[in-house]
Amino acid sequence: MEKKGTKTLRNEPGQAWDMIWNELRRTGIFKGQGGPMEGSIQWGENASMAIQRLQEAKLQAAEVDNIGMLLQAAIHAAEIYWRPGDVSTERREKQRPLKK
Repeated sequence: MEKKGTKTLRNEPGQAWDMIWNELRRTGIFKGQGGPMEGSIQWGENASMAIQRLQEAKLQAAEVDNIGMLLQAAIHAAEIYWRPGDVSTERREKQRPLKK
């Protein structure tokens, strides 16, 4: 006997994209807004264009989840890295990329 699958992030790309937008809010990037600016670069606009193009690619929900996890990891790592007092300048300078 087969059970009907419940809708989860694993099979609903729309919900996965919403999670990505929720994560971007932490950085001041909101859906439909230009977002933070640096010079002439509008980071929110760049994010909107990238997400629109990725949505047009009709990615599987699991792939959207992977993008979301990557984005989440980068944002959280940056928050930790730049948190005052947590990581000294000296320690940052000693950090090196991992070799393969």
